[in-house]
Amino acid sequence: MKRTLSILLALTLLLAGPVALAGCGSGDEYDEGTYEETEAPVEETEAVEETTAPVGGYGDSARGHLEAITGIGARWSGSEEEAETAQYIQDAFTEMGYEPEVRPFTALDEDSGEEIESANVVAVKDGDSEQQIVVGAHYDSSDESLGADDNASGVAVLLEAAELLAGESTPYTVVFVAFGGEEAGILGSTAYVGAMEADEIENTILFINMDSIVAGDIAYIYSDGGDGDPARDWALDWAAGNGYDVATVENADLSQEGESTADYAPFLEAGIPWIYFEATNWALGNEDGYTQVDPQFGEDGAIIHTAYDNLAYLDETFPGRVDAHLDLYVAVLYQLLTAYR
Repeated sequence: MKRTLSILLALTLLLAGPVALAGCGSGDEYDEGTYEETEAPVEETEAVEETTAPVGGYGDSARGHLEAITGIGARWSGSEEEAETAQYIQDAFTEMGYEPEVRPFTALDEDSGEEIESANVVAVKDGDSEQQIVVGAHYDSSDESLGADDNASGVAVLLEAAELLAGESTPYTVVFVAFGGEEAGILGSTAYVGAMEADEIENTILFINMDSIVAGDIAYIYSDGGDGDPARDWALDWAAGNGYDVATVENADLSQEGESTADYAPFLEAGIPWIYFEATNWALGNEDGYTQVDPQFGEDGAIIHTAYDNLAYLDETFPGRVDAHLDLYVAVLYQLLTAYR
């Protein structure tokens, strides 16, 4: 998620000392112990008590992908680790029976102004209709963390859903896209939409964006549909009827200083309807969605773009939350792609 934390939080993290992040090869095997990571400053707090049993039994495959991707290390836009992650995603799609396409692009990092090379990884599931739903999640991370929440989590759910759909019929064609370069300025999604032909845009009935979905207190599904959006409301109703707790924020302001901050933005500009999966807590802090958890945890309630964005911390501090959110979002996404019309 390209949500920039405040200068105060950044200074706090710098004062806390550097965090050394070391990759561990191909990411095929995840071992938290291989990281030489300085321990983030944590006050003595009790872990949050949470239910550890997923409702629907989804998420095991997503958990494996989450571990593998974070095992690669921090994945800044244009880095070797980002490229290694793209290869991992391509290999995963291939093993599922897809014929993935890697679409390289070159763009300017909006902060540094430097040119970076990245790529989107695309896999297509043909459906009963030429109309399509695009499912997207960015696979790069900030350089402050392993990016478990932001955004290995979104890619992990995308990959499990792709695996579930590989042998099934779907009412619409489904395009799975893992975006590169999101942290440097939503570059991958901008490149993807920029390359869409007019008829493809017209045939795209929905974009589903997944970003930072395992750390936050509350699971949300947003859209720009105000008090009535067909896909969002369908997903919320299905979740409520099947034992999942999902909330929404009508007309949620997801921008920062007037600028859009996530991969839904280019689709919105192209006139494509979108919904957004995210876990945070809109009742905390400034009630703007930037405070994900109680301020006693993370960096004053922030997980993304901090040293706390790693599986070890999330599993220890919020027992069962990661797996429960993976289960929830895989279940909702799978139902949207197979039953929503």
